[in-house]
Amino acid sequence: MVSRGRHPKSAVASALSKAKAAGLIVEEDRNGHRWGRVRCPTCASPFTIAGTPQNPDNHAKKIDAFIARHDHKDHQIGNAQ
Repeated sequence: MVSRGRHPKSAVASALSKAKAAGLIVEEDRNGHRWGRVRCPTCASPFTIAGTPQNPDNHAKKIDAFIARHDHKDHQIGNAQ
């Protein structure tokens, strides 16, 4: 059994750790097939995390792509160049 707060698929769990490190919000909200969501704190855009994805490696790649799309470091207040 996987502890609460950790995804059961290791590839997805690793991608979620990267999302947390990138400053995104990871919310565990089990409902049906959904494990939870990753949200961008800047634009509030959500990405749904499947609890049992058909292909965990592809699902992890989609999470990584979401992380890359929501790297708003250049748009934060106080980063005037």
